Amino acid sequence: MKHRGPDHQNVWISQSDGIVLAHARLSIIDLSESANQPFVSPDGRYAIVYNGEIFNFPELRESLQHAGHVFHTGSDTEVVVQACAHWGVIEAIERFIGMFAFALWDSHDKRLTLARDRIGIKPLYYGNQGGTFLFSSTLAAIERHPAFERRISAEALAAYFRYSYVPSPHSIFSGIAKLPPGHVFSIDRNMKSSLNCYWSSVDVAQAGLASPFTGTDSELIDGLEALARDAVRRSMISDVPLGCFLSGGIDSSLVAALMQAESCQAIRTFTVGFSDARYDESGYARKVAHHLECEHTDIICSTREALDLIPSLPEYYDEPFADSSQIPTLLLSQLTRRSVTVALSGDGGDELFAGYDRYYWIGKLENILSRWHPELRGSFTAILEALPRQMVFAALKALPFGSKLAPMVDGGYHLARMMKHANDFKYLYQTTPMTVCAYRDNSLLVNDAEPRSVMDEEVIRAAIPSLLHWMLYVDQTTYLPDDILQKLDRASMAFSLEARVPLLDHRLFEFAWRTPKHLKLHRGRGKIIMRELLARFIPSQLIERPKRGFSIPLADWLKSDLRAWGQSLIDSSTAKNDQFLHKADVIATWNNFLTGRADHTLTTVWNLLIYLQWRSRYSN
Repeated sequence: MKHRGPDHQNVWISQSDGIVLAHARLSIIDLSESANQPFVSPDGRYAIVYNGEIFNFPELRESLQHAGHVFHTGSDTEVVVQACAHWGVIEAIERFIGMFAFALWDSHDKRLTLARDRIGIKPLYYGNQGGTFLFSSTLAAIERHPAFERRISAEALAAYFRYSYVPSPHSIFSGIAKLPPGHVFSIDRNMKSSLNCYWSSVDVAQAGLASPFTGTDSELIDGLEALARDAVRRSMISDVPLGCFLSGGIDSSLVAALMQAESCQAIRTFTVGFSDARYDESGYARKVAHHLECEHTDIICSTREALDLIPSLPEYYDEPFADSSQIPTLLLSQLTRRSVTVALSGDGGDELFAGYDRYYWIGKLENILSRWHPELRGSFTAILEALPRQMVFAALKALPFGSKLAPMVDGGYHLARMMKHANDFKYLYQTTPMTVCAYRDNSLLVNDAEPRSVMDEEVIRAAIPSLLHWMLYVDQTTYLPDDILQKLDRASMAFSLEARVPLLDHRLFEFAWRTPKHLKLHRGRGKIIMRELLARFIPSQLIERPKRGFSIPLADWLKSDLRAWGQSLIDSSTAKNDQFLHKADVIATWNNFLTGRADHTLTTVWNLLIYLQWRSRYSN
């Protein structure tokens, strides 16, 4: 774990209680040795290992001092310990603003408590293995323990092939779980345990929908600005150099603009670009940085630099993880760490304020369902089902304006299918255009049964009856922590860089659920309220363009530069001996992708290759 904490490593042991705490520190607040961890309270009752930052720790420290507590360091770690001692763990956490995962040992009550932040920004794995309770920020550390039982979960693997990540609370290994966001887990020496929720995302969503803001749009934008400014200002607290990731998109540009507004000097911004012009957006970031008068750094990476990272991905990601934007995120983190130790990121805006294209399709579907008579919807669906898709597109090619009509016709087929399954929210989530889910060829897997998820919970469906809001909720509680935030945490910490996400301050999360729908999604455009706020700092023409994300020419690479790498994995003993995969279908999936003979998506093939690479690295 040294890459996560290169500045200091130490171990604390209580032989009589049979507990060991270990910590690898990346020094951010109070760089002195007295702030190193594991940290033991002055009275010796509490010991803690802690990852993250509590951004309102100065105010909490002041409150605790008024209550008679004496502090010996300037660290937020000591504030966490003293707060838990004074208020109790749950009440203390409810006062925290920040990102955190910690383990707190109470030597008086002989109880270990694990806690994770509300949104799931920082990771925490745990599980009972052969009578030993193990916990860590990484699976790699747990795997080193002699009590660890190396058993891959077939259900978790099936979910991975669907989503390109292993969804919480599962891990790829049976018996090891991820602590859910907003929860605390406690266990005593007799192995009696409990799991408790201190912040319920579904309660927040339900309360927000029941009590939306009623002010003018301008007043709501003012409210967002005040909250976002405060979140960014708090996220800038640091005793080491800090900067900002800047892609030139709405979210990162807003964070950079607010950082610059809160700073008395030029902030540092960082962008990674690519030599392939089709995937290079660094020029947009340069324009935004120039307008904000930031001190900007970018680097154009060659294909070779990106390709060189791919064989080492299992070293950075403990589980199979196949969001290919991990590659540019790793490159950006590597670049940024050369200059600063902390970087603010714009992650979270899409999930909070409906920024993804799939929300456009859901909004369109909801409009049709509310305006079209059921008979008209039925006729529309029946007509398109009766017209074979291939025949229609072949006919379009023969027409003079067929190429212009094709996208509209394609959209019609999508909407017809969505209308037919309008009451099956889970199906729509997994199949909506621009979805995060992969087409999963069930023939690849010996066991394709997936674990239950929030999408199967009728209680959540009842609490959030709108399809659009339900999809936002599912993304916020699955895709956001398990993909986006995991990708950011692993990529940044791979190079000992702390990444902070001010747009995921829990107060902004609560604000988003009270924001009216028209300020999220309107006429095919998402994040309306964020666009309006950003326009106060940056001209719209600098940031208004089609959303692309962190994309790379992965399909081209797999058929050229990476073909030998992919072929070697398909031919490997790992692929031939893997009890979870049908060997013949593994070979067919790869060959059909290379030749284009079957409807195997790029995502399916990439998920397969990443799994095989991970398996050969970690599970021999």
